[in-house]
Amino acid sequence: MSKEIRTKAPLYADHFILLCILFFLSGTAGLIFQVIWMYRLGLVFGNAAYATAATLSAFFLGLALGGWFLGRASAKFRRPLKMYGLMELGVALTALLFVPGLEFYEMYYAESISFLGNSKGILLPMKFIFSALLLILPSFLMGGTFPVLSQYIGKNRTQLSKRGTALYAVNTVGAALGALLTGFYLILEYGVSFTYYLAVALMFSIGLLAVVLDSLSTPTTVVRKTSRTSITQGKSFGGPSKLGNLQFIIVAFSSGALALSVETLWTQMFAQVLQNSVYSFALILVVFLLALGMGGFLSHLLVRSRMGSNRVIVLLLSIAAVFIGISPTIFNLATNGLEYVAMGASWHTYVWAVFKLALLVVLPPTVVLGAVFPFLLKAAPVTNRPAGRIVGVLVFFNSLGSFAGPAIAGFVLLDILGLWNSVKVIAIFYGILAVWVFFSFYGEKKNVRLLLPILAVSGILLLKNPPLLRLETDEKLLDSWQSSDGVVSIVRKSKNIQMRLDNFYVLGDSESVLVEQMQAHVPLMIHPAPKKVAFLGMGTGITAGAALYHDVEKVVAVELVSNVIPAAQGYFSPWANGLFQDSRASIVADDGRNFLLGTKEQFDVIVGDLFTPWHAGTGSLYSLEHFEQAKKRLGAGGVFAQWLPLYQLTPENFYTIAATFAAVFPHVTLWRADFSATRASIVLIGQEAGAQLDEDTLRRNIVHVTGGQDNQDKSHMAGLFYLGNLNNIGNRLSHVELNTDDRRAIEFKAPILSQQANAGRANYIVGKELANLFVEISDNFSRNDPYLSGLPIDEIKFVEVGALYFRYLQYIDQRKDVMAKKTYDKIQTLAPGFLKKDIKTGELQ
Repeated sequence: MSKEIRTKAPLYADHFILLCILFFLSGTAGLIFQVIWMYRLGLVFGNAAYATAATLSAFFLGLALGGWFLGRASAKFRRPLKMYGLMELGVALTALLFVPGLEFYEMYYAESISFLGNSKGILLPMKFIFSALLLILPSFLMGGTFPVLSQYIGKNRTQLSKRGTALYAVNTVGAALGALLTGFYLILEYGVSFTYYLAVALMFSIGLLAVVLDSLSTPTTVVRKTSRTSITQGKSFGGPSKLGNLQFIIVAFSSGALALSVETLWTQMFAQVLQNSVYSFALILVVFLLALGMGGFLSHLLVRSRMGSNRVIVLLLSIAAVFIGISPTIFNLATNGLEYVAMGASWHTYVWAVFKLALLVVLPPTVVLGAVFPFLLKAAPVTNRPAGRIVGVLVFFNSLGSFAGPAIAGFVLLDILGLWNSVKVIAIFYGILAVWVFFSFYGEKKNVRLLLPILAVSGILLLKNPPLLRLETDEKLLDSWQSSDGVVSIVRKSKNIQMRLDNFYVLGDSESVLVEQMQAHVPLMIHPAPKKVAFLGMGTGITAGAALYHDVEKVVAVELVSNVIPAAQGYFSPWANGLFQDSRASIVADDGRNFLLGTKEQFDVIVGDLFTPWHAGTGSLYSLEHFEQAKKRLGAGGVFAQWLPLYQLTPENFYTIAATFAAVFPHVTLWRADFSATRASIVLIGQEAGAQLDEDTLRRNIVHVTGGQDNQDKSHMAGLFYLGNLNNIGNRLSHVELNTDDRRAIEFKAPILSQQANAGRANYIVGKELANLFVEISDNFSRNDPYLSGLPIDEIKFVEVGALYFRYLQYIDQRKDVMAKKTYDKIQTLAPGFLKKDIKTGELQ
């Protein structure tokens, strides 16, 4: 039974280009949403890989459900274009619920932890459920946009395949633009909130324009079945070359799972040679999305060919297998054996070098694998189902694959097989899928055509893996661990043992024991009675272990990269002072911010590790909100200590962090851990207003530092490590932009400034720059510093002695013996006998 219905005529010829523009901008806005969702949820869930996976999984689950339900319903929509517009309006409106939802989560997270316990097996499902609640509505609607538009443009199979591939391509290229704008411009210039609301406004405008376009369509009379609107098969696209239902489902699922899996692995691969800033990862994402879009255009050309769909699918899968399989080899050759990319290049040269590397390694295979998903619009089974329902099924299974793939690659393959073998496995799966599709059509006939996929799989299996780590001639790899957190390795160089993350980031070493211990001793030394201590960042465990020399009752070491824990326990226990055996100590595998958000415990001292400022995610550990959260977790008279690697900071970075810190803590002093001019580590100590150093406290605590006995007649010399009061540079900090979760000054500016410093176009705080900073902070060696007013003059003088000793070591290193001798004499005048050995040795006695 049929019925005559007045409806709108499709805008096929007249306005299809306008529709492509709208869907292009929809991709741009959608990617901006996704980037900000990942960032904001990472702050409250923790940047640990499991929390990130929970967020991604919730997003793709919403896409899958939206594709399935809205795809099935699309045939009932009398005006699909108007419905598409309403859905985009719905995305914009439901996206607005994300912000209050996140605030609600932050408000009650600690109570949830208290009620549910701190088990990962409980917390991860909870985070997934909450991610799903926040993202389900906008992602559900996003998942339905392509099926509904396909219902609008897919009058028959020919139109569906041609116009559908074009829509997919422009949407994906639009997403690449969104990644580029978000990663390189919008957040840097305008902040997270403005960028988010800009995306809301853009999505709202897209929906409104789509509704207007629908109203401009010319009414016409068409005959439709009241029960179902079926799709007409074009003659040239029917026949046995179509995939069967099972093949269609498996290829759709696999294309999502394998593509997202290999992107996860490639990101890990690039992390071995890059700065690993937000820009590095944004570039890889841009190239990946751009290549997927180009794959869509390739598919648009392939649907016009006379080649059977099955042959095209087998060919695409086989070529993808080859290109993915050889990508590690190409990467290794292009980086000259995992050499750091463009180390001494300017910022723009560095960005171009990374972009070229991504084009070389990522673009070719991704263009091919990116053609598989849209080509399934042509290869879909012969059916009388409407276009929207066909595309809905395609989106459903592809999104389910995208839901599962990254988790499998990141938490199963990497842990079991490692990076290079995991890439091989993905490539081999593509080859096996090609062989399976071939046999589904031809059985044992035409075996010669199997040569390509079989040779692809065989070649990949025989291909030699690149090295996991770039080692110098005097270095030896002792052990390594691989996971989605990165590659953790233990390297021996002469007598020194180093812990590294992703090839070039040294997390600590055995030769730096004294400096690492001082990073615990300094903040614990100035607290009257430090009983409960938390360390945000564990590394080798040497710093947290040093706290056990003090009269503490509890030490908590929080470490983001889970494999750092067994690495430290296995190789740094001799220097960790029983950290891994002492009943007072506990190790927590978590993100530092998430730990502070989830605990209700009060600590006497909280110590922030030396976080690499340009590394993606670490900028949030120098933010106003993080410092405020740390302050909330301090007990009365508590101390928060944030260590800074000055040799990785430019003056602009330092002043931003210092100003942000001072905006939270009313009293801030600066201390040193060492006297190095090239790798100086200093700490910002935040305390309550009116805090003062107490002579009795220092004398009582100094024995835990020196390991000796309290001697009332001997100076404790704690002033050697004191640099000054932050108030001394208050004028310089008064107009400095603060680093906040919204205005991410460190995360976005530190990578640029550090690369410029590598190229000699900016300065790290080393050498002369460091000496000038110390002079600026010291304010005439702090003789009038109220923080020191409770100390006797014989102790305060060691602040000046420490400054002179730093200068003395510089002169020794520069072989300026005359200046070194003059400085030595000044030290002897202030503190006779302080340097007992020959001045050329530079040893402190």
